[in-house]
Amino acid sequence: MPPGKGFYGPKYREKRSGDRKLAPFALLAGVPVLAFLAWIGACAFGGGGAGEAPAEGRSGETLTKATESPKIAPTRDPANKVAGENEGAGTVAANPAKPDIKEYLIAGGKRFELPLNTHAGVEDYFGTPRADDKVHTGVDFSLVGLKNVPVESACSGFVIEAGVDEVYGTHVIIDCGGDFKVVLGWLESLRVTDGNNVSKSTVVGTGEPDGFVHFEIRYKDVPFDPKEFVQIPGKEIVPWTPTPTPTLRPGETPTPEPTETPEPTPNSGPTQSGPEPTATQGPPTSTPTITPTPTITPTPTRTPTPTKTPAPPKKTPTPLPRQQ
Repeated sequence: MPPGKGFYGPKYREKRSGDRKLAPFALLAGVPVLAFLAWIGACAFGGGGAGEAPAEGRSGETLTKATESPKIAPTRDPANKVAGENEGAGTVAANPAKPDIKEYLIAGGKRFELPLNTHAGVEDYFGTPRADDKVHTGVDFSLVGLKNVPVESACSGFVIEAGVDEVYGTHVIIDCGGDFKVVLGWLESLRVTDGNNVSKSTVVGTGEPDGFVHFEIRYKDVPFDPKEFVQIPGKEIVPWTPTPTPTLRPGETPTPEPTETPEPTPNSGPTQSGPEPTATQGPPTSTPTITPTPTITPTPTRTPTPTKTPAPPKKTPTPLPRQQ
């Protein structure tokens, strides 16, 4: 075959270069079509991700994730709890002894912290009614949808009781010092025992899955509302900061603030010195004369002129005895 012809000739190379230039444009034009077809298929057969329905628990209710938990959980009927109307029940004195104002959260108190880093909200607050004229002596944090939740001690101190009873279930009582105690009830398991020293972040037990944790603060063995010492969801308070007293430098005297002098008010009662005309005919009636009360001017007090104190007499020198 003569040179320049066939598969390796110039005409063949020109034809191939034209095909190569058109190929990328054809592929780019097909990308939107493929994306549109994929979107139609996803809508027709359903997709995953954000469109998935939330998982359901064993009882059919939707499980709540810890990161999406509400501040206030639905109230759980105490009758449906293990202890029924006895759960966390106790009596509160009418006029109990109160701790120092510096212990309260509103005044900057930092003795206590929340015992849970995650929860599903509050399902029962302090003071709700219980059986036999008793009240709920703490706050119940819901653990619905949560498992293996660590429960911390909430204060620094030592464990004085770790056991089980009908009111608090599996519980821990911690002496926090200053006549304060913390009760953590209805735990699944315990990790401390009597006499153990704890800090605020010490894990004392774990919460029961889909259960709750009873959190109680006592002062001199009398339950107090935990919202007075820690931030409870739904009952938050704003701590106040006392106004600092300015410190005077040596030699400075405080400048008194100026006070406004009240302006004198003139006598509004005019003096009437004659009979007032009346519209009815008859003998004139006399009107009493109103005499203004004289103003007593204080007599000026004379200040005595100070007298000069005479100078002491000069001492006369005693003459020396003459020598004979």
